[in-house]
Amino acid sequence: MNKDFATLDRPGRWTLTGVPEGYDALVLTELARQAGGRPLLHVCRDDARLSKLDDLIPFFDRQVEVLRVPAWDCLPYDRVPPHRDIVAARIDALADLAAGEVGTAPGRIVLTTVAAV
Repeated sequence: MNKDFATLDRPGRWTLTGVPEGYDALVLTELARQAGGRPLLHVCRDDARLSKLDDLIPFFDRQVEVLRVPAWDCLPYDRVPPHRDIVAARIDALADLAAGEVGTAPGRIVLTTVAAV
């Protein structure tokens, strides 16, 4: 792929706007490859968009690692505990990030939602 996208020549926050849905997965994949193993964080607007991106990113590059940090499915101080699959997904993703290992993948994307942040 050519270098039509922004390059990640320095660490920090990047804000991309106006990227159409569907094409954003391609842009994220390319940026993750350019990041040199550093995790790239993408905050989705909701769970539906997170699931869609999680499906689309492997279409463009199966080697890019995707870590999902889903939002809780309950409110704070609710009497119902969060679903165990959500707890497990959050713990797995956050433990991988806390370990600080770059890994063997050419890129790493952390997908989360506004509610999860």
